[in-house]
Amino acid sequence: MLKLTLLPDEYVTINGDIVVQLCRVAGGRADVAVHADRSVPIVRGTVLERSGGQRPACLAPPAPSKSRYYRDQIFRWNDDRERAVRAMKRTIQKLEQDGRSEEAASLRTQLDRIIPAFWESELTEKST
Repeated sequence: MLKLTLLPDEYVTINGDIVVQLCRVAGGRADVAVHADRSVPIVRGTVLERSGGQRPACLAPPAPSKSRYYRDQIFRWNDDRERAVRAMKRTIQKLEQDGRSEEAASLRTQLDRIIPAFWESELTEKST
């Protein structure tokens, strides 16, 4: 098996009539463009395996699945984030006082999605 390292916009040709181009790499994913005659079957590996096909023997075994992506493992809590959360909570309280409870509830829900309450004390402890 030939293994290549490509930079974005670089390409390889296969048998002169198939072109594979690396378009973009971002967030652990790569966008690849394949130009081939319609008679050449191109099937994503997950689709092949889901439909009963076998993983090609020449490929390395799949990496064990990670419980979380890197960006989810590290959430750096700092004074700026703490001030931002407190400012958002003050805004939510002001909305509630002004009788705009629906907007306040919506913002509170979004804030809880970004920073669940059980994280706040945990993150504050880690930053000290």
